[in-house]
Amino acid sequence: MRAALLTVLLVACSHDRDAPAPASVTPVPVVVAKPVVPIAKPAELSHVTIKALGMYCEESCPMRVRYALAEVKQVYELGFDPANESIFVSYDATLGAPKAVTKPMLAAIKNAGFDPWLAKESWPDDAKAQVVQR
Repeated sequence: MRAALLTVLLVACSHDRDAPAPASVTPVPVVVAKPVVPIAKPAELSHVTIKALGMYCEESCPMRVRYALAEVKQVYELGFDPANESIFVSYDATLGAPKAVTKPMLAAIKNAGFDPWLAKESWPDDAKAQVVQR
């Protein structure tokens, strides 16, 4: 049995050797994941609540907003309350007034497909948020 299997393998391999080489080889791009850089916690944080009409699903909506805000350098922490269409954001307090600092955040959320506005310059006491990974 082993001899028969070995014969089949040798015959198959010899056929591969006789096959013509491909005309051209297309290189496959290698994708290298960029490393996650921990963000240093600012000395003082400001908290805002952003409302986003249309953000009512439990999983995909927060994920879309998280990806959109991951590139906004002002964002330190993010939290979500889809039942109330709310996003909780913290940022370095030294960056300025909430209205000015949240402008790029609102633009990113809008580009993600929601209708956002600055609702409060604070968070609810029970809000939960996670540090953004970049």
